[in-house]
Amino acid sequence: MIRKSKQEIEIDFMRAIDQAQELEHLANDLSRIANSGVESAILVLKNNWRGDTGESIELAGRRTIGEIYGTADDLMRIARNIRSTADIVYKAEKKAADLCF
Repeated sequence: MIRKSKQEIEIDFMRAIDQAQELEHLANDLSRIANSGVESAILVLKNNWRGDTGESIELAGRRTIGEIYGTADDLMRIARNIRSTADIVYKAEKKAADLCF
């Protein structure tokens, strides 16, 4: 078993929290893109498309927006799991370190 110093435990914990934060930023960016960028593109296509495929394009766009939001939700869930796991591991390693030092 590898013994970590208290400083290494802190660094590992902070790295995990930073990774979770990065995922949260990505999730927020995806939600913003879905909400503004893709939504406005769908409206432009819907308003300017001629023919029967306009509705199909709109439906495909709505599906894509749903998938983007789903991905953003997944990233947020993963970030929460990273935070939770990091907290559990951090507490366990700190306790073990206190017993060893």
